[in-house]
Amino acid sequence: HSLPVSSVNVVEALQEFWQMKQSRGADLKNGALVVYEMVPSTSPPYVCYVTLPGGSCFGSFQFCPTKAEARRSAAKIALMNSVFNEHPSRRITDEFIEKSVSEALASFNGNQEEADNPSTGIGAFRFMLESNKGKSMLEFQELMTVFQLLHWNGSLKAMRERQCSRQ
Repeated sequence: HSLPVSSVNVVEALQEFWQMKQSRGADLKNGALVVYEMVPSTSPPYVCYVTLPGGSCFGSFQFCPTKAEARRSAAKIALMNSVFNEHPSRRITDEFIEKSVSEALASFNGNQEEADNPSTGIGAFRFMLESNKGKSMLEFQELMTVFQLLHWNGSLKAMRERQCSRQ
């Protein structure tokens, strides 16, 4: 007799999922801790964000009348994404890289030389995909988020000025 999802403690299940990943040797720089943050509010709807050990962040997605409900809602979406990401089809493969790069070229009217030149946007995209072969989409998404943050806060420009390599 299976339990309805609502009676499973998703907050606990999410934490256990990441602890299990860590015990299987996942490289989690800050440990397996799942972090919750409530958006300050004195009345519903309450909103909660959860940050996973790799840096991915998810927010509660339903109207949440209580803070506990908001936390469960955020945990639910994070757990679904974590589990979905373990699926083998979510890995970065050669086929996936070729398909992604050709889609990027088509949508930006780029040419093949651009894809082979790491100093162009599409070339950098290809370089990042290739250096993450075998990793999951969630891991890649986390890396791209870090890359965007470095770009926004000016760190990438500063690194380029000091002639740092892309690696």
